[in-house]
Amino acid sequence: MSDGGLLSESRVACRLWEDKAMHVPLHLDAEEPSFVASQLSRWVDEVLGPDYQRYRADHAWSPSINLYEDSRGFCLVADLAGVAAEGIDLQVEEGQLVLRGDRPVPRPPQCEVEEDPKATGPNKLHLMEIDHGPFLRKLRLPENVDVDGIEACYRNGFLWVRMPRKS
Repeated sequence: MSDGGLLSESRVACRLWEDKAMHVPLHLDAEEPSFVASQLSRWVDEVLGPDYQRYRADHAWSPSINLYEDSRGFCLVADLAGVAAEGIDLQVEEGQLVLRGDRPVPRPPQCEVEEDPKATGPNKLHLMEIDHGPFLRKLRLPENVDVDGIEACYRNGFLWVRMPRKS
């Protein structure tokens, strides 16, 4: 360890599927935990590819959210494009707003063979970046939120949740 950070430089050997050793430098020259975490994530992306951690069938993905505050309370918006409104479950559990559901794999419209004689066989997938499958997002509610006054609406792929302050 160096005196300026957690690690000055490490060389890590990784065994790849072809059984070839690969050396990728790992630089962690900061004491800030979030910086170290982002550097480790970047390193994993370099070694295994950016989608390695993203798609794991055994884990739920987490929708992106924005949280706003005004004089009346809080407003949360969650990006749920492609999710049917009936498939969204929003609950308050143990002081947390819990958002659950499932997003199907987005598929292209089916080509009719009669219309396009050159189209044969199934579509080939070349790149997949859109999260799909079960999702889960939890948000600790501020103590001054009126839980009984929470309202939600879903439009254009966004779930809007209004959380008023207690009177």
